[in-house]
Amino acid sequence: MWKIDRGSQIGITTNNFTEALSWNVSEIGKKTILLKNTDTTNSLQYRLDGYVSYGGIENELVPLYKLTPGEIAEFHYDHQWCKLVLQVKAAVSGNQANYRVDYEGQGA
Repeated sequence: MWKIDRGSQIGITTNNFTEALSWNVSEIGKKTILLKNTDTTNSLQYRLDGYVSYGGIENELVPLYKLTPGEIAEFHYDHQWCKLVLQVKAAVSGNQANYRVDYEGQGA
């Protein structure tokens, strides 16, 4: 029987990195994450980290990158990870941006 884990989250950036998504994926094989900057004016920055064990070594999967208003970032992973963490922050201090994260994964 297949396990499916999916969801959506919305938020607003701050001046410091905050977790937009902290996803435990140890039982999930294929994973997709979409991050959309839903703001009409301000950009945001993001990074994606992976962990092979809880509390283990942080591995930077996607380095710091900028997302302009309306732009979407798309991530697909088939490799086994224990946890994926997507972090966001305002691209310019004081200019917060709205965002949405959608995610889905499936495994046996």
